[in-house]
Amino acid sequence: MRASQFLVLSDETLMDDGGRRVRVVLHTASGQVYLLGTDVLDRLLHRPALLAENERAEMAAAGILVADSRDEFSEIVEENRARIAANTDRMFVLMPAAYCNMGCGYCGQNHVRLPRREQHRDAVKARLSAAAQDPATTGVGVCWFGAEPMMGYAQILDLSADIIPVCEFAGIPYSAKMVTNGSLLTVDKIRRLHRDCRVTSFEVTLDGPPARHDAQRPLKSGRGSFHHITSTIAAACAATDLPALRFSIRTNISRANQDEHREFARAARDAGLADAKVRFYTALVREWGNDVSDYAVAPADVVDIERRWLDAYAEFGLTRSELPIARKHMVCVAVNRRAEVIAPGGAVHSCTEQPLVPGREDTALGHVTRLPAPRIRPPGRYDDWNEHLLGDTEAYCPTCPIFPICGGSCPLVWGEGTPACPSVKQTLPMRLSRYGHALGLRTPEPLAPNV
Repeated sequence: MRASQFLVLSDETLMDDGGRRVRVVLHTASGQVYLLGTDVLDRLLHRPALLAENERAEMAAAGILVADSRDEFSEIVEENRARIAANTDRMFVLMPAAYCNMGCGYCGQNHVRLPRREQHRDAVKARLSAAAQDPATTGVGVCWFGAEPMMGYAQILDLSADIIPVCEFAGIPYSAKMVTNGSLLTVDKIRRLHRDCRVTSFEVTLDGPPARHDAQRPLKSGRGSFHHITSTIAAACAATDLPALRFSIRTNISRANQDEHREFARAARDAGLADAKVRFYTALVREWGNDVSDYAVAPADVVDIERRWLDAYAEFGLTRSELPIARKHMVCVAVNRRAEVIAPGGAVHSCTEQPLVPGREDTALGHVTRLPAPRIRPPGRYDDWNEHLLGDTEAYCPTCPIFPICGGSCPLVWGEGTPACPSVKQTLPMRLSRYGHALGLRTPEPLAPNV
């Protein structure tokens, strides 16, 4: 017997109320968190044969002690593959506009104004309607994406008005969400998107306190957007007729804003965003088919930076996720034949990172006006992602302890020859220590040196 390969340990040894030294341990395959005494943990990791019989039985039942011959990685990959194969929902990432009203320096997309094409819009309607009426479909989900989707607000209203009744007639659920820069939102538009278009969640980016956000994410008009975005979200959260609405606030961390955690968290609280409906998280600025070396933070600083941002969120009462424990059976839409991305010009892709990105123009799988409406999209480059993982014994993933909650991160980035490991691979031990402190564990006094 041996310890599971999917164990992540807190980066601190802590002490419980009884004076026992413990580590916080996450079993990423099950999402369960354990407090293990350092003596027990030492036996589990290094001398499992010395575990007591009851310890072995409990750990084996929990999946943290496994047979030497067990191939845990293949089991997780097969579970992921089976979950995707069993999926009967259809997912559409719709990009109603190719233009964005912001000019963010780290963005890898090329934004242009495209002429309105009724034929293209009718084909999108026909494709979604056919999917909803397919007896094999049990639900339809839409993600409004960009460029900036609110540049196509009228299209969103029009398409939703046609597709939602079809889903209702077919007796299947319809859901929608939106990824937006937030600058074109108003409370009235949010209300209509929620009521008429079934949008239940918005992901909005705020890149620091007002001055930093307005500099790092400048409107092409020259005006700032921080105060408009935050006041709009706060007003929407306060609206009594929007109780189910949720917002995620993403902050892209760059060298410019990495130390502005307290200033940002204070500004967000003062704007009224310390609300359970609003969740905050950080993401490192990364390549998107472009060079971000002028923006990217130093890898050695990632853990300390994220710790400071989490501390600031907590200090100012902002909602955040401390531990990412959910299994990721489907790493992204690109690995699912029943999911597709329809670009502003009508090209159908499998991956959200392909449309509008220079150098990836040839990745389209077809055009929405020419694809048979009832059928799922044509095969894409990443449909065999899980099979590829099983066959690549030299890859990072087979030995990675966070694979069950990561799924391999970004197939496209791996395919372009760049490691795609998410920052949580570095920061999870720190997050586990924070979780331990939140449980009431404390930092032990240093052991006295031997005399």
